[in-house]
Amino acid sequence: MVELPDERERLAWWGLTLAVAGVFAFVLWSFVGTIVLGIFIYYGARPLYRRLRTEFSSDHAADLTLLIVLVPVFALVGYTVLVGLDQLSQLTGTDLESYARFVPGSPEQATALVENARGLLGSGPMRGQMEQALSAAIGVFTTLTGGLAHLVLAFLLAFTLLREDDRIAAWFRDQFGAEGSAVYAYAEAVDEDLRTVYVGNVLTVFAVIVLGLVVYNGLDLLAPPTIGVPVPTLLALLTGLATLVPLVVGKIVYVPVGIYLAYLAATGPGPLWFPAVFFGACFVLLDLLPVAVLRPYIAGRNIHGGLMIFAYIGGTMLFGWYGLFLGPLLVVVGVHLARIVLPGLVHGEPVTGVVRAAESLGADPETVAEGPTADESGAEEPTTDGGKTGEDEAASEREE
Repeated sequence: MVELPDERERLAWWGLTLAVAGVFAFVLWSFVGTIVLGIFIYYGARPLYRRLRTEFSSDHAADLTLLIVLVPVFALVGYTVLVGLDQLSQLTGTDLESYARFVPGSPEQATALVENARGLLGSGPMRGQMEQALSAAIGVFTTLTGGLAHLVLAFLLAFTLLREDDRIAAWFRDQFGAEGSAVYAYAEAVDEDLRTVYVGNVLTVFAVIVLGLVVYNGLDLLAPPTIGVPVPTLLALLTGLATLVPLVVGKIVYVPVGIYLAYLAATGPGPLWFPAVFFGACFVLLDLLPVAVLRPYIAGRNIHGGLMIFAYIGGTMLFGWYGLFLGPLLVVVGVHLARIVLPGLVHGEPVTGVVRAAESLGADPETVAEGPTADESGAEEPTTDGGKTGEDEAASEREE
């Protein structure tokens, strides 16, 4: 006769489980911005990873994907810093090499640099203003350092998800919902629409960068000799990144530049027609075109455009910078909950995983499940002898 487990033991285990889950929930909420950014990077890099996985093992494909993604990021940051230092050197009349003396090469030089900074504060009424300026500079440095740490953690999370997503999905199917269940259908629909939204945003960024290179460099070629577009390549890169912010799009980049060009034209010999042409071309090609054509065409129309605009703007207003990624995630999760789960709960009927409301609003889990088990690019997972996939082979190698 099988002996039933002690109920007190089960209650103790449930208590420990809930306590650990509460701690994990607190940690996850404390790093919610880093987590949703990592999820965005994961979905944005997943098509490239699964394309590479047809040629390499899972681990090597993840390494190559991370390398391909990180190199342009570091190149953009380095290029931006160099351009900023070059512009600062032109304003101050100093050479770029003169800034090298502020970089300490040893602990002794770092200590001397701090002591010199203290000496510059001096005494008297100017000391308070200098201390405020120094405190502000330290605050900016601390913010940048913290942001860099969160960015590194987000990339590590994305890298881990790329390598382990198949195992996580298999564990989810074993524990919560096998294929054909409502839980599985809900997860499939959410995953498909998150892929569409996030990958569409990444492709839109690259498309606007290419378009910005053409527009800014073309305007610089058409500019009169007395005025021109400053650093057009950097402006194109920044405009592409600005398209992540809805409605704002490229305004955050080309509007300040246009005002600067208008100021130069009004106070110098430059003609006034060029700033007007600059504003018109940027508004049509780098603002209206991405919003009205590129983003809907590239990202698809599964989720209603009005809902996504609300997700981006409302999420950013409510949560801050990470609301840009958390807002779409919450909208996708809520939409599929209303389409698949809520009708059955309201009418007291079984939840079967079939879409019963707003069929055209999001991805159909039946269509997603019927598709090929290959990656988003359409290439099937390579198999080895014995019917094992490349993923299984990599796992076997690690076990050995």
